[in-house]
Amino acid sequence: MRRNSYISSLTENQVLSYILRSISEGKNEDEIAERFDGNKELVKTWVDSLKQVQFIVTNCFDELVVTPDAKNYLEKYGDSIIAGYIPTPFV
Repeated sequence: MRRNSYISSLTENQVLSYILRSISEGKNEDEIAERFDGNKELVKTWVDSLKQVQFIVTNCFDELVVTPDAKNYLEKYGDSIIAGYIPTPFV
């Protein structure tokens, strides 16, 4: 399997941002995992962590949904994410 050099070079905070943005676009865990060389375990770990800090929830249709707190977080730190720095919600 060929490694996705772009994805493998992301920081943890950039991964966080990518996953949140993907979920806000309606992607599911399997679709997101495709961008991480099919690493479903990695994506599941992030999704579980994001659920714990209430940045994503599962709706009544069993779909992942970004919460208003997560949307505000992305809006507030969007430029910082691109620059490679964003405060983590896991403190």
